[in-house]
Amino acid sequence: MAGVKGPFHQNQINHSRGRRRGTAAGFTLVEIMIVVVIIGLLAAMAIPAFQRSRQRSQAARLTNDFRQFDSAFQRYALEAGQRPAAATAGGVIPPGMTGYLPDAYTQPSPLGGLYVWSGPSAHIVLVNTNATDTVMQLVDAALDDGDLTTGDFIKIGPTAYGMWVH
Repeated sequence: MAGVKGPFHQNQINHSRGRRRGTAAGFTLVEIMIVVVIIGLLAAMAIPAFQRSRQRSQAARLTNDFRQFDSAFQRYALEAGQRPAAATAGGVIPPGMTGYLPDAYTQPSPLGGLYVWSGPSAHIVLVNTNATDTVMQLVDAALDDGDLTTGDFIKIGPTAYGMWVH
């Protein structure tokens, strides 16, 4: 059967002769632009969701830090019979509190700024933070009443927030 030409072989030859020369398979400019627009729309939807997720994560970490600090100051007060004296500056462990506070107290918060112990007024204050009220309201909702003007967690100034230790 070698050398025998059947109808199938003839169809292949005819089909290949019918092709246009110089055209290549690929994407048109319009198709590429549609893909670019779709990717842009997806990115526009994803970025705000990512930012909200990041804010919730920062608020959760800050909430955890405040809870740990609150617990440490309460434990100290129970054991010592009084609250510690005020700290001299942000990020400085108050006198007698070494061993009670976690390392996070001496480091900048997840939202910038440092923690300060107020002493007799019994406030843990986050000072010089770049946190927005939106994020801090999430912290307040987890620790208190969700209102930065009332309750145990309040806004003290433009860049300061404090929590009352009971």
